[in-house]
Amino acid sequence: MKIPRQLCLRREERWPALVALAVIVALNVLMVGKYYDVFAKNIHGGFWGMFTGKFHVSGYDPILYLVMSVWRVLFSGFRHPLLLWMLYPAACLNEWLMPIAGINCAQLITAAMLTVADFASFVLFHRLLRDVVGLCRADTALLTALFFSFAYVMVPMVVPDHFAFSLCLLLLTLYVCGRHMRDGTPLSAPAAALLMVVTAGVTLSNGVKVALGQWMANGRRFFAWRNLLVAVALPSALLLWAGFSVGGVPQPKTDADLQQENATLRKNNMPTHADHGGEPISTVGFMNWTDATTSRLDAAVENLFGESLQLHSDHLLGDVWIDRPVVVRYSLAANYVVEAALVLLFALGAWCGRRERFAWLCLSWFAVDMTLSMGLGFAINELYIMGPHWLFVMPISMAYAMLRAKGAALKALRVATGCLAAWLWAYNGTLFVGFMLG
Repeated sequence: MKIPRQLCLRREERWPALVALAVIVALNVLMVGKYYDVFAKNIHGGFWGMFTGKFHVSGYDPILYLVMSVWRVLFSGFRHPLLLWMLYPAACLNEWLMPIAGINCAQLITAAMLTVADFASFVLFHRLLRDVVGLCRADTALLTALFFSFAYVMVPMVVPDHFAFSLCLLLLTLYVCGRHMRDGTPLSAPAAALLMVVTAGVTLSNGVKVALGQWMANGRRFFAWRNLLVAVALPSALLLWAGFSVGGVPQPKTDADLQQENATLRKNNMPTHADHGGEPISTVGFMNWTDATTSRLDAAVENLFGESLQLHSDHLLGDVWIDRPVVVRYSLAANYVVEAALVLLFALGAWCGRRERFAWLCLSWFAVDMTLSMGLGFAINELYIMGPHWLFVMPISMAYAMLRAKGAALKALRVATGCLAAWLWAYNGTLFVGFMLG
């Protein structure tokens, strides 16, 4: 059987992809090794104890390990309406393997799934810059290296949460919509519906981005009633039904779960939710996850464009619900210089791409996330963990600056991008690998 052309690596992608795969596998091996004794040897239940006391990597949760160990709702069904069903085959595989292997294989299965998603994200991002933006090979390599050096692109590649899958699906959506924009062809309603179901099924807010993508690709045709019915209304109804079908909220914990959690809480003296969260705008429904009082300036400097891009060496990958303050300062002035340089290049790229529809699509996605995080304050106390939903907008915007620059200006941009990528790989890589080996 012939492999579809879209799934084959191009000649120019092979060496970069080989390097990327080596890094992805190495990081996932380190993550498995760090927590192997915790998860692999637990095959007798009481898995909630893993969730509260034994896995601490920033604000991420070991959702994939847990759901594959005991297939039940351990997250909000309304925020991740189809994630439980997407993980069902993997949970069945682990259930079959555990008595045969004598270990909980959730970690190994998760690492394999993440490796596939991470590698696909690399290829998709590379092709976005080449096929949609129209960047040359050298500049594509520089910006791809820069993107994957960002702290909260690197970390989600290996943590057992949903963010790596969300990143992959968002890049796929951007690529599909971008190709249609480039070719001047509409994105069909069934194709948009499929993207909506899969992408928003992992993270509900992604559905808005899929709708924006089809709107940018189709123009006025997006508002035709048939398209709105097939591409928006029906997928939304399916996602709503899926959210209700899994109860919308995590299922109650078992007695064994509660005993392990209570023991862990007493042992670690964990803080309550109020210790690290601002006051919500409202306590009704989804608005209970908002934040009206946390400083937006501190959040922007230290978390949004800080921790998302460069790890803080103090409270390294700490959890705000356990031992990390909401605001952590860098100990090196160089970190703030790098942050300012990245933000300035982002702004320059956004200005250079101001007449490009694809650039506007990317920036509209960024605006969605900023409305939720910086506006409503959704998860603002740890908004860096949401980085996979928007960080790709920065290097894509920078690509338009490279497209417009000539001569000495282009050389300066290339040198700056290369230096920033080298710094981030050395700085974030050293801290992250040290954390996993510690």
